[in-house]
Amino acid sequence: MNVAIIGCGGMGALHAQMAANCGHKIVLCADSVRKAAAALAEKFGAKVSADPLSAVAAKGVDLVAIATPTPTHLPLIEAAAQAGKDIFCEKPFCLNTADCKKAIAAAEKAKVKLFVGHVVRYFHEFEAMRAKAQSGEIGAAGWLKISRGGIFPGAPGSWFRDYAQSGGVTLDCMIHDLDWVRYAFGEPERIFCQTLMRTEPVQLDYSQVTMRMKNGLIATVIGTWAQPSGFRVKAEICCSGGMIQYDSADAPLAVQPRTVAAGPNMIVPMSPVEKSPYQMEWEEFTTWLEGTGTPRVTARDAMAAVAMAEAALKSAKTGQPVAL
Repeated sequence: MNVAIIGCGGMGALHAQMAANCGHKIVLCADSVRKAAAALAEKFGAKVSADPLSAVAAKGVDLVAIATPTPTHLPLIEAAAQAGKDIFCEKPFCLNTADCKKAIAAAEKAKVKLFVGHVVRYFHEFEAMRAKAQSGEIGAAGWLKISRGGIFPGAPGSWFRDYAQSGGVTLDCMIHDLDWVRYAFGEPERIFCQTLMRTEPVQLDYSQVTMRMKNGLIATVIGTWAQPSGFRVKAEICCSGGMIQYDSADAPLAVQPRTVAAGPNMIVPMSPVEKSPYQMEWEEFTTWLEGTGTPRVTARDAMAAVAMAEAALKSAKTGQPVAL
């Protein structure tokens, strides 16, 4: 399939390579910063556009991969759907559940496929933890703790540092783990959150969520953009017969800083296995496009993750737990 990459920063470049690895052809690279689009297009011999909204409807494009700031996802998805393009959208799906519903409705009306990249479902370590916890080998899971994060992404003035656009660490980063907890242990019942969104004198963000799941499990999820350097993920699942533990510092993820032309500097966590989780999600998406498989994450799953993050931010603002 012919692919248009919409947003040519670190994640756009990553998804372009994953799509190419799956046999897709990158034919168009679009970014409001033309220099960024041109740099990525040169690698793949693709055309260049500085108008992302027009690019999603370009002739000769079958599939659109959206890797732009979160507030732009809905209009790009709606435009792509109206043009009859299948869609890969980087997480978070949208800024809020209302926008997610509109995006799903647009895709369903146009009868196009819409996939949202919740890549933690494809990380081998997290799949192994889920399988072990669900197997009952060490009893029933009663409590878990996951922490994820590192340095504050982006240079001063980047969209990450505007909490109205990014939702801070809670929406942009912690959403990975909110989604995974639901994937592994079912629906949440209520959420309580405390978060720091500091802009002065040094920009930091730190968020802690406590969730009670409908099956009785208690989950503590921590997201941080407050570390002085690096990126780390830790997880503990306490079961009636033992504990499952994971620490990326013990089994290191390959952490790669990406310098983006006119965009935020990011750390993209990788996995030290032969096949990248990002590759696996693109392969699964491709089998869905071909009609030979079903993805493990749906657009409605992605919307549920946004609802959880939205509830967490509401709790942090009110100081009260939020029922789901």
